Amino acid sequence: MEWAIGVDGGGTHTRAAIVDTTGVVRGVRIGDGGNFQRIGATGLQDLLGQLLPPLLALAEPNAVSLCLALAGVGRETEQRQIAAMVERGGWTGTVRVESDARAALEGAHAGAPGLIVTAGTGSMVLGRNDRDNMVRAGGWGPLLGDEGSGYYMGLQALRAVTRCLDGSGADTALVAALAAELGLEDWDQLVPEVYGGKIDHGRIAALGPAVSNVADCGDAVALHIVDSAGAALAGQVVAVAQRLGMAESVNLSCLGGVFAEGSLLETALMKAIALQINDLRLRPAHLPAVLGAVLLAWGRDGDLPSEEQLARLRKSRLQGL
Repeated sequence: MEWAIGVDGGGTHTRAAIVDTTGVVRGVRIGDGGNFQRIGATGLQDLLGQLLPPLLALAEPNAVSLCLALAGVGRETEQRQIAAMVERGGWTGTVRVESDARAALEGAHAGAPGLIVTAGTGSMVLGRNDRDNMVRAGGWGPLLGDEGSGYYMGLQALRAVTRCLDGSGADTALVAALAAELGLEDWDQLVPEVYGGKIDHGRIAALGPAVSNVADCGDAVALHIVDSAGAALAGQVVAVAQRLGMAESVNLSCLGGVFAEGSLLETALMKAIALQINDLRLRPAHLPAVLGAVLLAWGRDGDLPSEEQLARLRKSRLQGL
């Protein structure tokens, strides 16, 4: 087993960590977002040029394997393109390219079979069984999917507000809460700011926590939005579990900014799943996605790390991972 570098490139930040053969994290670097669809090949080269050299210096003279787990590279053609680019750039060790969700799954279950449901700006469900079969549901983006995401809840809340203002919908505390979140003095500002781009996809997605807070106070409209988000995500979890032959027993981790421990969304999700899956075990993620990428770099797909390695990797949380 070699030293390994795992890179988790999300939409906002990219984290890279180097780990020695015993599982000790020797160094961490943080850079800008690594979504390949946004930054392209040139942007990725620049990003890796900032992150990798300081980590490689820590490993000399040891060989190092690399896994790049990036948003926007779910297709094999993109993964091969990036791997070839890295090799042309002079990388002499093994290199593997995966989606950021794949690394999150590996880290969440420390290499064991299981499912993750990710709900942040977008949403998706990914799972792997003990035969190493992978199945995904969701991840279609805001126009075609992203059910249960922050964007989904924010958009549904804005629609509920417009219906309330029109008198065609129920009264809701979302009117005041969302006006405060968006900095609107008058709701007449909504249309020009939405269609003019000031209130964009990201700002709508960021309304998710505010919707959850209003639901926590018992607002019926906000509660309905949270319940519908949980039910939509539950449908995807059940679909993935069934396709993997895991419908009787599932280990599940909930990831992403929309979830909080004990949140109403998590409660709604678990309640809806339990109607169709008997043995559902909700577990916190063992490791962050960047260390899931390390496991993939080691080539340990489908193989569990030793307890000693896992214990050392868990200590990485003290390093801000």
